[in-house]
Amino acid sequence: MSQLQQLRTAPPYDEGWKVATLVNMLAGGHINSVGQVTLAQNAASTVLSDNNIRRGSKLLLMPITAHAATVTGLWYDPASIPVDGGTLTLNHGAVNQADLTFDYLIVQ
Repeated sequence: MSQLQQLRTAPPYDEGWKVATLVNMLAGGHINSVGQVTLAQNAASTVLSDNNIRRGSKLLLMPITAHAATVTGLWYDPASIPVDGGTLTLNHGAVNQADLTFDYLIVQ
């Protein structure tokens, strides 16, 4: 996961080139709200930890392995996100495979 440097919003402000670089990176699709999660084998739930998860976040999951594409009943309860964010619980069917890997995108 990429980490973009946070810019200062109070004096002394960051140089203009830093702001321009950040905007160009965002325009090029370089965001830090993407990641990868592997579902727990033979379990009905998996906890996903990511500092970008907040109340109101939407999570888009894309299977990247053949076994992940066979997972049924994959969902998450927005109420499983703590008030301070950072985690959510993915609920899914129990599958006896170790490579249940998904890429994800968090949208605020």
